[in-house]
Amino acid sequence: MDNRPDGQGLGSEWGLSLLVAAGGQKWLWDTGKSGLFLDNAQRLGLDLSRIDGLALSHGHYDHVGGLAALIHAGFRGPIVAHPALTRQRFSINASEHKDVGMQAELRALLPGSLQQTTGNRFLAPGLRFVTDIPRLPGRFTATTHLYLDSEASKPDDLPDDAFLLMDTPRGAVVVLGCCHSGLANSLLHAAELANVNKLHAVVGGMHLYSAAQDAQEEAAKVLETLECEIIFPGHCTGDASISFLEQRLPGRVRPLHTGLFFAFS
Repeated sequence: MDNRPDGQGLGSEWGLSLLVAAGGQKWLWDTGKSGLFLDNAQRLGLDLSRIDGLALSHGHYDHVGGLAALIHAGFRGPIVAHPALTRQRFSINASEHKDVGMQAELRALLPGSLQQTTGNRFLAPGLRFVTDIPRLPGRFTATTHLYLDSEASKPDDLPDDAFLLMDTPRGAVVVLGCCHSGLANSLLHAAELANVNKLHAVVGGMHLYSAAQDAQEEAAKVLETLECEIIFPGHCTGDASISFLEQRLPGRVRPLHTGLFFAFS
């Protein structure tokens, strides 16, 4: 599920939820902000109560909000996330003062099933969960206006930001959540972990929806440098930045939308 509708009747909302199949297993990547992803899965004939696990990209409401619905649907598998997932979080600027973190009722559901993970670990053969992404000086990071308290005195640098790294027959594939660590930081770290100098595909939110042109240009350059063949930008990438990438990288960009299926085989 993505913000963009599919035009075929599946539900869409501001959020992200992807089902990833790798190494003989199925893992859910985020849950959107409600149980809408479950309705979509049912319409597509998918039983998410039987998946092998859930991996969470970070603790913002539009990625963890559907957790209760998944558990109530019968899911009892492992939940993998960074230890900072459950922090209180706020988005505060001149026009907004909003609680954007995981709500208390969701945090209460986690003990016993949450596998706190730092660094990186394999979820299945060829599928790795990666967090604690190095953030190098001079590279764009999308963490402005985010705080750990309602008084805006403690900036939130989202250490729980994570991505999935897939080893496929066509090459390395990176599945992003919101990319709060910055696209260049995330993709170059992925290439280093995979011991490659190019990526086959990048999927998900790049957090460029309010990015200035220099940040858009940095994103395009790192995708060029890593010779990324297919780019599926969605969620928080933003329409303007998606259009920018389409112009800069013609033929490579396929905007993500709800119901989209793709295989790297």
